[in-house]
Amino acid sequence: MRRSLFLALMLVFVLSSWALAAKTYLLKTEVQVEPISKARLIELWVPIPLEDNFQKIESIKVKAPGPYEIMKEKEYGNKFLHMAWESALPKGAKLEIEVKLTRQEVSPRPWKKDIPLRLLLPDQLVPVETFESMAKEIAGDKKDPVAKLRAIYDYVITHMKYQKTGTGWGRGDAIWACNNRRGNCTDFHSLFMGLARAQGIPALFQMGLPVPSNGGLIKGYHCWLLTFPDGMLYGIDASEAAKHPEKREYFFGHLCDSRIALTQGRDILLAPAQHGPRLNFIYKAYLEVDLKPSPKKVKTTYKVEIVK
Repeated sequence: MRRSLFLALMLVFVLSSWALAAKTYLLKTEVQVEPISKARLIELWVPIPLEDNFQKIESIKVKAPGPYEIMKEKEYGNKFLHMAWESALPKGAKLEIEVKLTRQEVSPRPWKKDIPLRLLLPDQLVPVETFESMAKEIAGDKKDPVAKLRAIYDYVITHMKYQKTGTGWGRGDAIWACNNRRGNCTDFHSLFMGLARAQGIPALFQMGLPVPSNGGLIKGYHCWLLTFPDGMLYGIDASEAAKHPEKREYFFGHLCDSRIALTQGRDILLAPAQHGPRLNFIYKAYLEVDLKPSPKKVKTTYKVEIVK
């Protein structure tokens, strides 16, 4: 009896701790498909925010111009709302999704769950073997995986500049980032992934949205990493650390809760699978017309309200 009461109280404590530590957001997604005068098949995929240890979905409301399905792909567990039209759309189409979710800060902690082998393998723009000698040099004589991770973190922040100018940035091309030493969050974290995986440290790429301090229109995306050095979990946001040197210590291990995770992984296969090539990453709606990608025919707008 006492043991049952103790377990019940512990459960209440854990749930209360989550509620106190988490922020609640209302994410409003509007997808506008432009008029398409000639087509036999039109397909639309829209990412649905992730659910994991740090983000929970409370409710989903959809206002769609026809039947839809929400499906989950197997490789990374991403979810997508999928719609299809077996005809043209001369007037276009509008879709609205409202998701209420809670988001918790990520902090270093033991990690007992299985870590997929996929998180050590290369992506199309993130090779591993290419970075082996470089990663070994950065790690030096360090044996502890956390110390190796910190060495990679310091290297990337020191040698990369957050700079969105010229061409080539924003694709998450690890070799380009290494050679050019600049870019945005995708470039920072692709280089980081390549170096970490080359040292045998699993790294998971997550793509999402930054939450403005007062809510409102979200003007761009943001990405970060979850890394798993020797049975631990460390969140990594190297690009934010580069932009805000005063937060350099914090973003080694921590991820603030002012973000919403949409998808994870690279070289994404949608659900159901798209007919075009795997996607480098995805944070907005994806459209195919007669089996061909048609990015210019669809627009995605995100707005967020801070509930608490």
